[in-house]
Amino acid sequence: MLTSRAFANRSVAPIRPTRKNMIAKASLKLYTNPASRGRMVEWYLQELGIDAEVVNLELQQQREHRQESFLKINPFGKVPAIQDGDFTLFESGAILTYLAEQYGHVDTPQKRARATQWVLFANSTLFDAVFMEQFREKSMPDVFGNLDKVLAGKEYLEDNEFSVADVAVGSYLLYIPAFFPQLDMSPYPNVVNYMERLAARPACAATVAARAQQRTTEAAGAKQ
Repeated sequence: MLTSRAFANRSVAPIRPTRKNMIAKASLKLYTNPASRGRMVEWYLQELGIDAEVVNLELQQQREHRQESFLKINPFGKVPAIQDGDFTLFESGAILTYLAEQYGHVDTPQKRARATQWVLFANSTLFDAVFMEQFREKSMPDVFGNLDKVLAGKEYLEDNEFSVADVAVGSYLLYIPAFFPQLDMSPYPNVVNYMERLAARPACAATVAARAQQRTTEAAGAKQ
């Protein structure tokens, strides 16, 4: 069974900078909340070296996500959302693919399609197989068995180079030990090794992996 202690520190290479993401993007704002999918966007922004302004909205008492100023950015009042100059965008998957195309290395229709493929896989097929209890028993062995085969002999999903695909897929995988510690991941050794590689990346450790660890600590405290 996979636990947070399985994530050992390793030396990892960051995404190679491009001319576009070497410029500090002070105009790019990420509206988020620490408990939202905005964490995966934060992870990718750090990997890209984009110095974005992170605006954490208070969702309970102040309900900042329902204020008129934010509803102009996302009329549905959900986080995450971004504002890049005059351009606004919501939905984590759309944000990830936009950042990959605008500031990453997604520069051909084929790369764009591959990035979109994995983001959609993460937000639908993978999410449903793990986080939807009514589907988990039937879907998880099939989805994870095939993902384990995909990752055989590979460090990352696309061209053996870290990309937005790994952020999208890896974010959900890394939350599994925090939300479902009872799930046995030992039948999927390639997936487990992949999770360990991702968690060792400094940008992931500071964002998604940190949130997963916080969730684990909160759950342990609630049981006491």
